[in-house]
Formats: sequence, structure tokens, C-alpha cells
Amino acid sequence: MMENQETTGEPHKTKNHEQEIHFIVDGEEYETTKGKLTPNEIIREFGKRDPSTNYLLEINGNHKVSFQGKGDEEIKMHDRMSFQIVSIGPTPVSDCIGPTGFVEGLRALGYEPQILRGHPDHIFFNYPVEIGRCIGQTVRLGFVVPQDFPNIPPGGPHVSPRIQAIYPRNDKPHPGGGVHQSPTFQQGVGGEWQYWSRPCQDWGQRKRTVATYMAHVWRLWETQ
Repeated sequence: MMENQETTGEPHKTKNHEQEIHFIVDGEEYETTKGKLTPNEIIREFGKRDPSTNYLLEINGNHKVSFQGKGDEEIKMHDRMSFQIVSIGPTPVSDCIGPTGFVEGLRALGYEPQILRGHPDHIFFNYPVEIGRCIGQTVRLGFVVPQDFPNIPPGGPHVSPRIQAIYPRNDKPHPGGGVHQSPTFQQGVGGEWQYWSRPCQDWGQRKRTVATYMAHVWRLWETQ
């Protein structure tokens, strides 16, 4: 006599059985029955954001996989995958000229920039750190913005409080080397400041916007 599967306590499965896969996007848990999703689908359907101005990172412990420029490549999904959506912003190059354009680009991203008195090319604002060992902290960032921005971006961020030991030489990889004093921001704003010499190396190959530059800054905090 054959046992009824429903009376044995065994789960009923069919060839068409679809298993739910649980995963995380920007700290929120979601589920899907699809075995494969593209980064653009995850950004649009779960993150509720625009794939044209955002890209996806997969986070696996300390290991990060970027899907920038790979929005239509399929990802094989499995339980407990974790993703972060990173903004590259919609701000057109034509709207971001010089320090004034940089300020407007920051405001469009939700920041509240200020101009250092007597130094119209020095911009500073509060910045909540979203990744890396300083996650959850709010610091102050400052930038010296070239007059011909966006053709030339700021060289790197000025940071308060001091996160790294002052070490001007570049014989150490980030974050240890290329860390300088920042006297102008320190005297003008107050508090302890330091300058990280971290140029955006691929600026000429990317969309030259304030949002793109801030994505570069985001990656600097990721590697702290």
C-alpha cells in the first residue's frame, strides 16, 4: 500500500515548485521566486530607483562586487545575498560649472553645503558615512573646487575630524598614505581637519558630474 505523501509529514513538491529566495537590498529584506535577476531589475523592482542613475553592488562580508555598466547581466540568486544601490546621479554636466555648480550639485543630492568665508572655492558640509568602519558617523567634508569644474574635479576630500594619522608620503596604499594637514579649513571652520590626496583617476572616462565625484568619495569611505 502506497503512503499518502500528505500524511507522512514530507513536503509536497512538484516539478513546478518555486522556492522563495530571500535577499537584502539597502538593508531591507525582500523575496523572489526567480532564480536569476539582473542588477537593473533589482534596482528598479526592489530598490524603487532608476537604473540610469544608480548601479548595484553585491556585498559578501568584506568583498564587494560592482555591477556598474553590467545592468543587464543576470545574477544567479541564492538565499541571504546582500546588495547596495549606489547613486551616480542625474545632474547634467552643463549644470555643474565651477564652485557654484558644485554647490548646486551637492544640494541636488540632499547635502547642505556652505562656502568658506573669504575662500569662494572652498566648500564644506556635513556628511553621514554610509559604509566602511566609520559607518553611522557624521563627519564634515570639504573640497577645493577648481573654477573649470567639471573638466577638472577636486583633488580629494578634506575631512574633519581626523580619521587617519598625518602621513604626507604616498608610499603607503589608501588609507594610510597621502594624508596631509588642512590648515585653511581648520582655521576657517574650526576643529581638526586633514586632507586626503585621493584624485578621481578615471574622471575622464566617466560622466563628469557632482554625483559621480561623490560616488568616488563613497568608495574612499568603503576602504577605510
